[in-house]
Amino acid sequence: MSRSYTVKSGDTLVKVSTKEYGTYKNWRKILAANPQLTGRKTSFDGVPLLYVGDVLVIPADVEEPAKVVEKTPELISKSINPEDAAEDEFSIFIDGKLYGGFTGYTVKMSMDSLDAFSFSAPWEDDENLGKVLQPFTFKECAVYFKRKLLFLGRLLTSAPEVSPDSRTINIQGYPICGVLNDCCIPVTKYPPSYNGMTLKQIAEDVCAPFGVKVLFSEDPGAALDKVEYSIGTKILEFLKKLAEQRNFVFTNDTNGNLVFWKVPEESTRVVFKEGESPFVSCKVSFKQQEMFSHLTGFTKTEKGQRALQFTYENKLLTSKGVFRPTSFVCEDVKGKTELEKAVKAKAGQMFVNCCSYELTVYGCEDKDGDLFSKGMSVSVYAPSAMIYRETKFQVQEIEIKRSDSEGVQTTFKLMLPDSINGTIPEKLPWEKE
Repeated sequence: MSRSYTVKSGDTLVKVSTKEYGTYKNWRKILAANPQLTGRKTSFDGVPLLYVGDVLVIPADVEEPAKVVEKTPELISKSINPEDAAEDEFSIFIDGKLYGGFTGYTVKMSMDSLDAFSFSAPWEDDENLGKVLQPFTFKECAVYFKRKLLFLGRLLTSAPEVSPDSRTINIQGYPICGVLNDCCIPVTKYPPSYNGMTLKQIAEDVCAPFGVKVLFSEDPGAALDKVEYSIGTKILEFLKKLAEQRNFVFTNDTNGNLVFWKVPEESTRVVFKEGESPFVSCKVSFKQQEMFSHLTGFTKTEKGQRALQFTYENKLLTSKGVFRPTSFVCEDVKGKTELEKAVKAKAGQMFVNCCSYELTVYGCEDKDGDLFSKGMSVSVYAPSAMIYRETKFQVQEIEIKRSDSEGVQTTFKLMLPDSINGTIPEKLPWEKE
């Protein structure tokens, strides 16, 4: 995680880099994380001057993966002990210290966005707890389930609520890489220029000032020909647009790193059936006006140039004689191969958005006692929800809640397997024999 450094007499960016990283070469990383230095007087070599008392943000060193993984837990606390966590439920450590007594919680995990958590507890305004939960301190934290780390992160909100009958507080947070969902590319990198770079190179460059490490499950693909960044665009929004064209989704891992991956399909872990425990409910959403028979993508061209095009045929509609075409421009794409991949990725997103299932069940573990996970596969049979045959689904998102009235329940957001890649099953759950 990032840390701070107070400038002393004689310090320069090069000297600070040597002190903090053991090499002078990372001074540009420090500059990128400190936009307040922009516009200052510079030395003869163009490096901004530092003044005694300046406080600098020092990004975590993400160039040495082994050290990052090893050091990250220590940044929270060298004395943190998973055995201190609750044996049978969720726990949270803040600055290395375990906090309990929570009356309710919500833990959200998604395969195509970032995880998040919310814990609520009685609010006792003692001095120590007040310091820990002080707003805008972005405290380091670690969320565990059954003494197994879920993710390292930062606290976001401490929201006390006081009434004549009760005093409660709610704390929320997200993984370390969650800062990318809030922030824009720092002005020290303006004007952003990423033409001819791969998705991995771009992601690493924009994440470096925040000390966020970037991982890929497989080859990131060819370089992007022309990449445009608009001022004010959040970093994850910018990266998501590029990732979709390479058929990647992103999430976080347990160390809070940003992970780009193509979700593998796995065997079914759990079967849920309407009318049988632990099944609670199933809600289906069909966005029919956003479903198209043909998706045609065009490359972006300069004046006088001819655009390439590729059309994806959605046989779910064309086999029924339905004609509903749409078209769009695929920016940052060059060549027929890249265009085809980008259009198929767009089709995959269409299937995911147009057909979603929200399944709620009691509990949060499978028969082996393992916590439900994003990307897992489940089978569902629920005729009242138009799932007329036992159908395999992939878990896009999980939300685990505990309350006094309902106990522990898990709500899954489900999608048809491999639909995110533009593929649909031959047999669909709403089709009767």
